[in-house]
Amino acid sequence: MLSLREATGSLYGAYRLARFDAGGMAFFDTSVDGFWRSFYAAAMVAPFYAVLLALRYSLEIDPPHPMRFFLLYADAYVISWLAFPVVMAGLSGIIGRQPQFTRYIVAYNWAAVLQNALYLPLAMLQASESLPRDAGNLFGLIVLVAVLVYIWFITRTALVVAATTAAGIVAVDFFLTLIIHGFIEGRL
Repeated sequence: MLSLREATGSLYGAYRLARFDAGGMAFFDTSVDGFWRSFYAAAMVAPFYAVLLALRYSLEIDPPHPMRFFLLYADAYVISWLAFPVVMAGLSGIIGRQPQFTRYIVAYNWAAVLQNALYLPLAMLQASESLPRDAGNLFGLIVLVAVLVYIWFITRTALVVAATTAAGIVAVDFFLTLIIHGFIEGRL
């Protein structure tokens, strides 16, 4: 079971990493149990993701059946949280970083809470059309670049890899996300 102390410590570690402070890694439980508990981060983000989905659904011009919409996006959410760690389990062995795999996924998962805290409010403003389209697109691009740089720093720090290797891993993560969401969009 995840304790409040571990959750707050992990979120603080993610915050430190967001400030490009490699010392943030010291705040994570990188044991095998800590690895599995880091997936509680998905539960922390889920309510906000559900609100975003409800908002998006309410603005659909020709909405699909609500159950289909929500189940497909719930599938995408779960698959997104699981697919990248599975890919990284294999990739970390290929690049000779298997011993750092657990610490990387722990930091990666907890960082997702901060990423979503930044992204989801913007996405909600865009979906509700409370933000002009051009401004929303500009802010969205800025947030995307910031998140990619953040993930790059975590990758480089936790896996102890070269900058180019970290960039390649971030690209794999990004394209995997695009593939998952593209598949779901196609199913709607």
